[in-house]
Amino acid sequence: MAGGVWPHAVMEPHRGALVAQVVARRLAVAMAEQELSANALARKSGVNRQVIANVLNGEVWPDMVTLVDLEGALGVMLWPQHATWRIPAPGEAPDGVTDEML
Repeated sequence: MAGGVWPHAVMEPHRGALVAQVVARRLAVAMAEQELSANALARKSGVNRQVIANVLNGEVWPDMVTLVDLEGALGVMLWPQHATWRIPAPGEAPDGVTDEML
């Protein structure tokens, strides 16, 4: 991270980190909108509660199976349309990674 607090921090220029950040933000929003705790989402998705907490905290990046299970349980897409994102310079906010995209 170049500055700030996860998952709203300015990230170093690394596409994987930017995608993980958006996934964590979308996951947090979806859980809040559906009033789901990590325990409730774990029961609904089959994903371990600690894995969910770790994704939300930026401690791990979810694998594809975890992501698909979370998306299926929540009924929302967590994976962003990132293929055309320009990688930002160090300390620069990335194009396309905004709160509006949530």
